[in-house]
Amino acid sequence: MTSPSFERLPSVSLRGRIAETLREAILNGSLTEGQRLVERNLAAQLGASLTAVREALIELEMDGFIQKRRNASTFVTKLSIEDTVKIFAVRSVLEKYAAEQAARLAGPEQIAHLEAIYSEMETAARAHDGKLLVLKDYSWHQALWQISENDYLQAMLRRLVVPVFAFTTMRVINRQDFEPLRDAQAHLPILEAIKAHDPATAGEALVTALAEWADLIRSYVFGANEVASAG
Repeated sequence: MTSPSFERLPSVSLRGRIAETLREAILNGSLTEGQRLVERNLAAQLGASLTAVREALIELEMDGFIQKRRNASTFVTKLSIEDTVKIFAVRSVLEKYAAEQAARLAGPEQIAHLEAIYSEMETAARAHDGKLLVLKDYSWHQALWQISENDYLQAMLRRLVVPVFAFTTMRVINRQDFEPLRDAQAHLPILEAIKAHDPATAGEALVTALAEWADLIRSYVFGANEVASAG
């Protein structure tokens, strides 16, 4: 596989600019799903130190755009339908609990924060800005998790969910048939239940929304051939 060409970066850029350069390469397809990333090669192409490249890759791993394998090799994130089914099965349990806790614990400022992010999601959806929508979508869920005041729950959900959001961004960013407003508005019943301090309804609304999002991922993130091969 031919490696993409990168412009050499000035020494003052360091981790942030390297991470952004690689992130954009992933999103525009210059770096493809499942492609191996060799730190030494990236450092040479970008005119950066190995340390700066490694720090940038750590940032991208935290953002879900790359994955470390057991042999310590680094690859651009690629998920299968089977992967997402397993992720959503665990996510539905953990995030249902997070939604219930949010309904119990959310104060006025936290609810206002969720409302503000939801409004930004709708704005991005109406503008058909898929990249921004996915970013705001993740921000909304992260804000939901934080209300639980459970660091362990937040860490588990982040590790589980971040690759899904990153992979979704990579797949839907340039699609014209994606229905962004439907995706954004699926959050509203959860938000209303949290505002009403109704844990049971919040949890049920979250599980219902997750089932819809799983269907959307099958429809828009994976191609017909991938769906067919997965049975």
